[in-house]
Amino acid sequence: MANKEEIIEKVKETIKKFEQEECLRLCKEGVKQNISPIELIQLALTPAIQESGSQFEKGDISLVELMVAADTMQESLDFLINSMEKGEYKPKATMVIGTVAGDIHDLGITIVTAVFKAAGIHIINLGKDVPADRFIDAAEESGADIIGTSALLSGTMFQQKVVLEKLKKRGLRDKYIYMIGGGAMPSSAWCEEIGADGWATDVMDALKQARELLASKKGIEIY
Repeated sequence: MANKEEIIEKVKETIKKFEQEECLRLCKEGVKQNISPIELIQLALTPAIQESGSQFEKGDISLVELMVAADTMQESLDFLINSMEKGEYKPKATMVIGTVAGDIHDLGITIVTAVFKAAGIHIINLGKDVPADRFIDAAEESGADIIGTSALLSGTMFQQKVVLEKLKKRGLRDKYIYMIGGGAMPSSAWCEEIGADGWATDVMDALKQARELLASKKGIEIY
């Protein structure tokens, strides 16, 4: 029977090798051996997906491979969260995300959901082609801390500004951290131009910024 350290290392390997069923089996075995679900998340799942994210940034793996790694982790992550005793794992923050109006691509949201959830951020995924007011309504309904908009097409980038303008019009700008991302080449210049709080082109940078913004603006420390 594998010990705690061996199970943790094996779980990491299954994510690297995209072995979804084996990853889940090992996580279940770990729980049976009284390894805390939070330990499996923090010591196995999170480091593994962060490593995959770093490999993607360096060009060592493709976006498709990164998405498959996230998919591999997702079922095990859900299992571990559901296995925890009440109160053991409590999301530290909530984020509403989606692709802006007119954009029917949701590439990458699966990755964000998996990585951010592992870090202790509850994700409300609105999907694609989301009207500006829907982002705000969802944030108000859920008590979110962050609103994140993705634009995969250059022709829809302006919608990220529309969301921000709607926030200002409704007197809610200072209530939320507003982050932008996507494949439409968001930049520091675009972020500054529209007045967003942060921008990112990859999930690990997005998580880093979210962590810093939550700490500085909300006093929230995530996992």
